[in-house]
Amino acid sequence: MKYINQIFFKGLILVLPITLTFYLLIWASYKVESLFGDVIEKLIGKVLYIPGLGILVTLFFIFLVGLLVDNYITGRFFSWLTNALEKVPLIKVIYNPLKDLMALIPGRSSNENKPQRVVLVPLEGLGVQTLGLVTREELEELGDSHCGSNLISVYVPLSYMLGGITFLIEKDKVKKVDIPVEQALKLSVTAWIKAKDKE
Repeated sequence: MKYINQIFFKGLILVLPITLTFYLLIWASYKVESLFGDVIEKLIGKVLYIPGLGILVTLFFIFLVGLLVDNYITGRFFSWLTNALEKVPLIKVIYNPLKDLMALIPGRSSNENKPQRVVLVPLEGLGVQTLGLVTREELEELGDSHCGSNLISVYVPLSYMLGGITFLIEKDKVKKVDIPVEQALKLSVTAWIKAKDKE
């Protein structure tokens, strides 16, 4: 019976990640396809419509927006638009956190609001440390109260994308770690199970 269980779990360990990966890819493709797919099908008709056109148009649309943002004139308009969205009472509650979260995505060309360095944060009383990303070096909102001038904000992502915690901690209590932000995120998200990719 023990041997049968071992064989079953070996199969499960192989099949489950593959199944979930393809399921999520298919689900995401379906959602992306539905953004423009229905409109394209109505415009050109069912005879000419090819499944996947919605995905291609969505990717092209995102790339086009990126080009417009990169342009000086249209970039100013998008900057005005995003600043306006940040002030609308109901929208800003959703928009602002999502915009800040995008700063953690690797590969962005702009360094504005991106994590600057990777540090180890001691969890006092537990005798352990956790990996974090410094998101702010100055917390002027706190002023001089609560040692605000000596505090930094450190974001600690939880494993498997289950959220994260932001610590306000004294600068001299963290230790700098000489690894890229992207690698630190990968290590934290995967619970350090896979240290580095195979050659």
